[in-house]
Amino acid sequence: KSTTMVKDEGHMMMLDKPMSTCAKTGLNLLVLTTEIVLLGILAVTFFWIFNYEGGVAWRNDIKRQFNFHFVLMVGGFIFLNGQAILTYRLFSSCRRIYAKLIHASIYLGAASCITVGFYIAYETNERVHKGTHFYSLHSWLAIATCGLFAIQLFVGLVSFLVLLCCDGATASFRAALVPVHATFGLVIFALGSATALTGFMQAARARLNGQNANADYRDYPEQGLLLNGLSAAVALLIVLLPLVTRNNICGGRAVFATSGSVDAVNMS
Repeated sequence: KSTTMVKDEGHMMMLDKPMSTCAKTGLNLLVLTTEIVLLGILAVTFFWIFNYEGGVAWRNDIKRQFNFHFVLMVGGFIFLNGQAILTYRLFSSCRRIYAKLIHASIYLGAASCITVGFYIAYETNERVHKGTHFYSLHSWLAIATCGLFAIQLFVGLVSFLVLLCCDGATASFRAALVPVHATFGLVIFALGSATALTGFMQAARARLNGQNANADYRDYPEQGLLLNGLSAAVALLIVLLPLVTRNNICGGRAVFATSGSVDAVNMS
């Protein structure tokens, strides 16, 4: 199949051959499944925190304050980050610049959640362990993911928004950066998912230890099964998101396919 790149009022657009019914149905089912999993993860996280862990508090209760960390990190790294990645599928009929602005806005929302969630984890850990930080695999993954997330946000904002002010001079550079930016985004999502998985398992070991009237994780308590299901759903997203965004299903195109800055380019 061939895909043509054309310019529409200074913005690159992709024109594909019409997708078959099979292609549209398959793609829509994948997108719908991914959205359901994303929403389900967020909903189950809230259910876990408020039904089993006493909800959240900003001050005066360390455990409930730390519960904010779970909500914000799942909301930022998983839900909002996933929505940002899906933007170009969900808004494929919009002009590219509008999709970029939506993508950037969601990503900024994710960054805000992650920043506050990271601060809460550090602050509560400081109060409990008096200066002992970043000793677990979970914390190492979190630092790496946060660092890469910040780099991705900065490069994305500069390359795809600021440089649009001089579109003609930067078009080739931005086009070459698209697949790198897209792949980097999926890698960061996978790392964020790994961070969430280790965090869930860490929480299960700490809060389901069979001591002080706590349930024992080895006895298959409801909360343990819920955390296992939550972890499995996060792992499923690591598979679903690349399928949705990069797969050219039944003649469709990958979201992040790109080309140079010329007015029309044939890609086979």
